[in-house]
Amino acid sequence: MTQFLNNIIDNKIWEKGSLTFYTALVSVILLPVYHYYLPPFMILWGTLWLLEIIIRKENFRNVSSYDKRLFFLFILFFAWQVFGMLYSDSPKEGWRNIILRMSLFLFPLVLFSPGEMIKRKVSVLLKVFALSAFSYLLICFAYALFRSISIKNGTLNFFPHPPVESWLNYFYASELTIKQHPSYLSMYVLLAVFIAIESFIDKEKKPISRISWLIICIVLAISVYLLSSRAEILAAVISVPVYFIYKFKKSGKKQILVFLLVMIVIILIPLSISNPRFKNYYKQDSGKEIVAKSLEESRLRLWNASFIIISKNILFGVGTGDIQSELNKEYDRLGYKDILKVGDQNAHNQFIEIAAEHGMVGLIIFLAIFIYITVIAISNDNPLYLIFIVIVFISFLFETMLNRLGGVTFFSLFSFLLLHINMKDKNISPD
Repeated sequence: MTQFLNNIIDNKIWEKGSLTFYTALVSVILLPVYHYYLPPFMILWGTLWLLEIIIRKENFRNVSSYDKRLFFLFILFFAWQVFGMLYSDSPKEGWRNIILRMSLFLFPLVLFSPGEMIKRKVSVLLKVFALSAFSYLLICFAYALFRSISIKNGTLNFFPHPPVESWLNYFYASELTIKQHPSYLSMYVLLAVFIAIESFIDKEKKPISRISWLIICIVLAISVYLLSSRAEILAAVISVPVYFIYKFKKSGKKQILVFLLVMIVIILIPLSISNPRFKNYYKQDSGKEIVAKSLEESRLRLWNASFIIISKNILFGVGTGDIQSELNKEYDRLGYKDILKVGDQNAHNQFIEIAAEHGMVGLIIFLAIFIYITVIAISNDNPLYLIFIVIVFISFLFETMLNRLGGVTFFSLFSFLLLHINMKDKNISPD
C-alpha cells in the first residue's frame, strides 16, 4: 500500500499539473455552453490543486508579486461579503450569494499558483474557450434555422418569427440562445472574437489555420450583433479601437492606424445603431418622446432607488443578501408599481449594487481590483487582458453580472488566467 501511494506521489502528472489542466480545459468548454455544470468541476479543480500543492510545495515560491496582490484583493473582496452576513436581515439569501460567489475565492486560489501545464498552455485554454463559444453558436444558428423552416403544401417556407409573438426573431437576442442569457453569452463571444483575432494575426501559424481563425472571428463578431446585447455592442465599439491602438502603438504606422480607426467608426457605429434593440429608441417623432421612453424603459429608475439606499447605508451597505428586499421596498415607496409587477429587479449596475449591498468599503475594494488589473495589463503590454477589462467594465455598468454564476465565473476565471499569457510573444501561439 505504501509503495502504491509513493508511486502516485512520484507520478509525473503531479509534477506537470496535468490533472488541473484538463479540469481547466473542461471548465472553459462548459462556460460558454452551459455554465450550470461548472460547480462540480470547480470543486474537482480545487481538490486537485490542493493535492498538487501538498506534493509540490515549491509552487508557492514561484508566484509573482502581481498574482499575490491580485489574489489578496479578490480574497479581501470575498471576505468583505462574508463580513456583510453579520448584519444581514436575510441570511438565507445572503448565504445563497456567498455560495454563488465562491468562484471569487476558488479561481484566484487555483490560478494565482497554477500547475506548470496551465502556465505553459494558457493559449490552448483560450483557444478552446473561443472554439467552444463558436461551436455553441453554430448549434444555436442551426436550431434557429430549424425553427424557421416549415413545409406547407409541398413548399419550403422560411419564416424566422414565432407564430404567437411575431415581433420576435429566432436569430436575435434570447430567441437565438439555448438556455443561455444573451448578455452573458455576448460577453463570452466578444472576448472570443479577440482571441480569434490574436490567432489570425499570428504569423507563425500556417495559412489554413489563420484563414480558419478569420472565419471563426467573423462568425463570432456577427453573433455579437445578433445577440443584441446593447452593453456588449457598446463594448465592441469601444474595445475594437482600443485593441488596434494598442497593437499599432509601437509600429510607427500612425497613418494606417488613423485610417483604420476612422473606418471602424464609420462601420461600427451605424451598424450598432441599426440593431433592432437600438432602433427602438429612434422611432419617436420628437426629442421629448425619446427622453420619456428612455426614462420609462431604461435603468434610471432602478439606479435612482439604489442611490437612495446607498445614501442611507453609505459605509457598510445594507448587508449581504438584503439588497433585493430593500430595492423592492424603495420601488414601492417611489411608486414604481410597474417594476414590482415584473418581479425582483436588481440595480442592473454592478458598481451601484455593490455600493448599496456592501457600502463604500466594498465598492473601494472592487474598484481597486479593476485599477490593479488595468495596471497589470498596461505594465505587461497585454492587449488581450486590457480588452477583457474593457468588456467586463462596460458589462458591469449595465448588468449585475456577479449575481449569476455565468458572470462571476467569467470575471474571476479570466482575471487570473490572462495573467499567465506568455508576453514574450504578444500573439497567442500554439505550444
